[in-house]
Amino acid sequence: MPQVDFYHLTSSDMAEALVMLVKKSQLAGKKVLLQCPRPAAEAMDEALWTQDADSWIPHGLDDADGASHAHTWIMSTPEGNPIAAEFLFLLHGAERADMTSFERVFNLFDGRSDAQVTQARAQWQEWRKKDELEMRYFAQDGEGKWKKRG
Repeated sequence: MPQVDFYHLTSSDMAEALVMLVKKSQLAGKKVLLQCPRPAAEAMDEALWTQDADSWIPHGLDDADGASHAHTWIMSTPEGNPIAAEFLFLLHGAERADMTSFERVFNLFDGRSDAQVTQARAQWQEWRKKDELEMRYFAQDGEGKWKKRG
């Protein structure tokens, strides 16, 4: 049963939280697929290369070359998994019909955006009706640390 984790960002920006979670996923030996619409996909592409000055996360975007060697990939359309990723990251309200084909799904949303909060609430209400998904909710505390809330 896939685990779906909602990450409510209140202190970190999207790129900062994403890079941290992708690095942790890779340390766990998991391949990561990021799903978000354009132009956010280009911003995440840039963040994976430049967010952390000490390291970078090799990856590709959409139909770029290198999928056979990558452990992280970004898709701007809601289909395809060119790297056979086990973990799926949904950003900026992205959704996929094949969520159950992943071990774990991370839904990151910006708590400072009313539109993203409203969309995440609607997704939570819809997805919790699905028996095949295990739902959890995390929010940042005042110090930016993640606290499980649901």
